[in-house]
Amino acid sequence: MSLLKSQLPVFLDNCSRDSIIDYFQNSWELENILMESIVDDETFYINPDPLRNPLIFYLGHSAAFYINKLIQVGLLEKRINADYEVLLEFGVDPENSEELDQAIAHINWPKVDDIWEYRNTAYDVILKVIKNTSLELPIHENHPLWGLMMGMEHQRIHFETSSMLFRQLPTEKLEKPRGWQYAPSHKNTNSNNMVLVEGGTVKLGKERDDKLYGWDCEYGDRLVKVKSFFASQYLVSNAEFLEFVNNKGYENETYWDEKSWQWKEKNSVRNPKFWQLNDGEYYYRAMFDEIPLPLDWPVEVNYYEAMAYCRWKGKETRLMSEAEWNLATYEPQQNYQLEIEEVSQYNLNLKFGSPSPVGLLKTAQSYSGLWDLRGNVWEWLEEDFKPLPGFKPHFLYEDNSAPFFDNRHKMMLGGAWVTQGTETLKYYRNWFRPNFYQHAGFRIVNSDNQ
Repeated sequence: MSLLKSQLPVFLDNCSRDSIIDYFQNSWELENILMESIVDDETFYINPDPLRNPLIFYLGHSAAFYINKLIQVGLLEKRINADYEVLLEFGVDPENSEELDQAIAHINWPKVDDIWEYRNTAYDVILKVIKNTSLELPIHENHPLWGLMMGMEHQRIHFETSSMLFRQLPTEKLEKPRGWQYAPSHKNTNSNNMVLVEGGTVKLGKERDDKLYGWDCEYGDRLVKVKSFFASQYLVSNAEFLEFVNNKGYENETYWDEKSWQWKEKNSVRNPKFWQLNDGEYYYRAMFDEIPLPLDWPVEVNYYEAMAYCRWKGKETRLMSEAEWNLATYEPQQNYQLEIEEVSQYNLNLKFGSPSPVGLLKTAQSYSGLWDLRGNVWEWLEEDFKPLPGFKPHFLYEDNSAPFFDNRHKMMLGGAWVTQGTETLKYYRNWFRPNFYQHAGFRIVNSDNQ
């Protein structure tokens, strides 16, 4: 179990200045620990993923985001560094590496020491704002401190974003932080049976007066009637996906649609991204080490690969829908306060420094009989990312989700071992391009048990 501690989010109607400071400092400290694992400055100018900025951007991004939001809400008047607060404000979401290369070719990235100095200055400025701002509860969407809450949750998201990039660096570029511990692997795998999930009606969407911070795409109101379905008891494991690989699943075009086959061929993809073939055996790239492939951990793939596996399993095999996932995960009338307190029962919030064996945590079994719906790795869904009825972009971050309702981004739910804050909870809705990698896997679904 990891010795790194990620604090639970604060309630907007019942928080103290001290609890906000603790949550802020914990957010900042965790990101510092991750960034300090890079052993030399030159590494910060690498973009380990060809679809993401160089790491120097992420070193300063969270700090610039805080400053910009605090200025927007009027809690801060003076900028620290106007150039940085433009350069480091927005991330990227290119369709391909050529698009990104063109977008950043002109950028002369700052020195690493200068960005660390900027981070340290920003930390002091933000802490001063928290200490000096009148705390009037509850904190709501139009409250000045909403910008601070947004900054803290954003920083925790970017801890996860950076962790995915770090996994793509050579291991010699990193030094594993003290206290970072991977989950065990027992090598043997459980039989992944199909389980009947009884149908029902699901309400999607968060109320505007919810007691916890939410991103704009979480709010709305949709009722969905869900038919009964069968789903795999566990997330698909590395062992199961190895069968697909060994059966030449990456070589058989019938398992891929046109776009995913083109992606696979262009990038010479022959196995999951974090598998490395050495002397005929697969090894696994964990955060800071290469280890023997843990067969009982969930496989981590992109949407294209998950769908290819589904086609290999049979034409009626598919991924879950958003409504099906919610039906299987949450009992009707489940206590929201209790949900927060139960985060420790799942592989969330840095419980481990890696995925864990499917079925390891007995407390991670849902009432429906499915395991790891929350935590371990994100779960790819079959549908595009779309707004819920009643969606409104928040004025502090109008481009948070609205630009991605474009039928080019797929949903994922449930969080991963590295997911923190309110992103670990019921209403968070995540999305990525189908060719992009996150700490994400999948389970299979059938309308009939075949």
